[in-house]
Amino acid sequence: MRATARALCALILTLSPVVAVQAQTAAKATTPIPGVDGVALAQSARASKLIGSKVYKGDTSIGQIEDVLVELDHATVPAVILSVGGFLGVGEKLVAVPANQIKIGSEAKFMTDLTKEQLTNAPPFVFGKTN
Repeated sequence: MRATARALCALILTLSPVVAVQAQTAAKATTPIPGVDGVALAQSARASKLIGSKVYKGDTSIGQIEDVLVELDHATVPAVILSVGGFLGVGEKLVAVPANQIKIGSEAKFMTDLTKEQLTNAPPFVFGKTN
């Protein structure tokens, strides 16, 4: 019993400095990075959450977000890559859609005014090739 109590006391004494250092680290002031706008960040969506989401025209699913293109020099998103057509992944093609054509509707549902026909008739997007 005494050995257990001693071991417990030794453990507490060992961890006390670690807890004190963590408390001091947490209390350090942070320095914002120039150009980071907290309001803009709060209104942004993570690409990892967009990818895989369905895109709807009304109540009909007309495609799925496969990727998001980012133009790094100007910090813009020029296009969202949708997979359209096909059935269960067979016969699908990728189409680049201007990012401003995708809107967020109610219940975080991605919407577009583009029709399924417009998307299936659009030229295919091929990564690494430019038109």
